[in-house]
Amino acid sequence: MPLKFEIKLELKLKEKTQSQIVTPDLLHGFFFNLLPPNLAEEFHKPSRFKPFSLWSRDIFNFNKALSDHNKENSTPSKEITVTISFIKDEYYPAFLAALFERKKKLFLGPYAVKLKMLDGKLIKNDQYQGFDEFLNISPHPYLYFYFKTPVVFKRGEMDYPLPEPRLVFKSLLNKWNYFSPFKVKVDLRKTLEEKICIIFAGIRTHKITLSLGSGITGFTGKAVFYGRNLTDEELLWLNILGEFSNYAGVGRKTTMSFGMTRFEAHNKEKEL
Repeated sequence: MPLKFEIKLELKLKEKTQSQIVTPDLLHGFFFNLLPPNLAEEFHKPSRFKPFSLWSRDIFNFNKALSDHNKENSTPSKEITVTISFIKDEYYPAFLAALFERKKKLFLGPYAVKLKMLDGKLIKNDQYQGFDEFLNISPHPYLYFYFKTPVVFKRGEMDYPLPEPRLVFKSLLNKWNYFSPFKVKVDLRKTLEEKICIIFAGIRTHKITLSLGSGITGFTGKAVFYGRNLTDEELLWLNILGEFSNYAGVGRKTTMSFGMTRFEAHNKEKEL
């Protein structure tokens, strides 16, 4: 059963904050420090897809605010929300137990952090959806994807920062078939090539730097897809995969804060 939830962090900022950004791979390392050793070892094992995703829109905002701070003496926010998604809910109890044990002496890159409690709880806004529940959704033809953190695709050795329907759904289909007991029952390859069109795309590209200096180019924004002459089965599976993106993310490196997505489906086109 896929599930996701939020934790809130409070950073202890130093007086000299220049150049001390929080790169996505540092957030990845912070997450592994929260895990019990057996779970960290399992997640480190080579696999085609990892059973978790990790996102924070706030680290990108924080890094921008740091840049503005160095230029204009503005102050970046001390609070960062992290969204954690497990495609398999079996990992959740062990993670939650370890979270309470490790809530002191935590670091996110150069910053000491503490977990913030809200109404006595460390976990906030938890959501879950069984794989069988995805199969019972009501499908709609207008497919809205809101890309909250940079989405990363590859073409050969190059980053490809465009919301191409074939790439969006291919990443979701592969991950769904890897984890779900209910495999996609229709061949969507020709569907994605010939029947899905983009009716709106408003995106912005971003070059994201990692801690060792390498860069990744991705995009954020919104894309609306529409299927023409779809069979009922094709439309259903496109909706299922879209709904799955709320937990799985889209594209590469979703374990490093890339590809956070919100999906909606509608019977008619919304006013943009």
